[in-house]
Amino acid sequence: MSKHNRRAVPQRWVAALAVVMAAGSGEGSSARAGDADQFELNPAQILADTQVPPGLLLAQVAEPIEPAAPQRVETETAQVQEPTCPFSLSLSYAIYSDYIFRGVNFSEYDGEGREKLNHQLTVSLGYDLGDFGSIGFDTWFEWFAGQKKIDPDRGGQNLQEVDYTISWSHPIEPIATDLTLGYTYFLFPNLAHTLRQDGARGNNNDDRTHEYWFSLEHNDAWMWKWLLGDAIEDGVLNPSFFFAHDVGALPGVWMEFGLSHGFVIPGVDNLTITPSWTLMVDGDYWSDGFKLAGDRWSLGVEYDLTPVLHLPKWAGSLTVGGDLSFFNAFGNMEDNHVLQDEFYGGMAVTWAWGG
Repeated sequence: MSKHNRRAVPQRWVAALAVVMAAGSGEGSSARAGDADQFELNPAQILADTQVPPGLLLAQVAEPIEPAAPQRVETETAQVQEPTCPFSLSLSYAIYSDYIFRGVNFSEYDGEGREKLNHQLTVSLGYDLGDFGSIGFDTWFEWFAGQKKIDPDRGGQNLQEVDYTISWSHPIEPIATDLTLGYTYFLFPNLAHTLRQDGARGNNNDDRTHEYWFSLEHNDAWMWKWLLGDAIEDGVLNPSFFFAHDVGALPGVWMEFGLSHGFVIPGVDNLTITPSWTLMVDGDYWSDGFKLAGDRWSLGVEYDLTPVLHLPKWAGSLTVGGDLSFFNAFGNMEDNHVLQDEFYGGMAVTWAWGG
């Protein structure tokens, strides 16, 4: 056997053998061959009862050291969030039976009979500023199939209105409210054509107007936790407030106070039904004075087609929706034929990307 393959002799057996030899040297002369069967070799007992000579202290018995069990270090795996794009883009196309703006029907004429459709297109761009909120730019187009009947002397253009809006939004977390500040510029192409052809009046900019506005949207989930527990996150009534001040052709104030709640239908994935109610206030806007203009009752439905179509994330999302609304004009506003009761509805398809 080579020296590289020879196994080391344990120290405890070296010490035991030395003890046996020491004991045998003292008693071997008196031992007879006949007593061999009475001699029992018990190294452990001999080692315990016999004093080891000093010269044998180098052969100490050492208990083998058990290797320490590896410590299991618990570490939390950080969830890596995918980076999101700060830019967002959306396109929405809608068709409506009527174009109702703050209680006024801009798509109704005598003898209309069957409703002529209103086509509406919205193009929205947004950018997320992180801790500083987000900014957005929207362009809205209204195209009415029966516009020539309403304005026979205004060029007969079907493009009735174009709105440009820029806004800034920021959440106010201590009060669970989203604040939005905005500016909207309204342009009426048909009215512009008429004024330019009217030499008596000239173009006095009544073909356009603009307003500054702000809105507040509050998540009231906090006030319902005592009843519904922590499961409620999206609020129950979700109150909102809108304030607009026109500084152009209609130098007045318009305000809206609303309530709404979205319901997810059990057993029907990706479908949301949202009833809402809005109270409107006129402050020298459509008529002189400060008064309640009316209220609007609406029912909206939205279905998310994204998971149904298995759209990848880079392709954005696609939703379809519709709504029915009833505007109830109040008191003098209706009696003076400024506003009328209106029942209308429509549907829309929206594609959104980014954000």
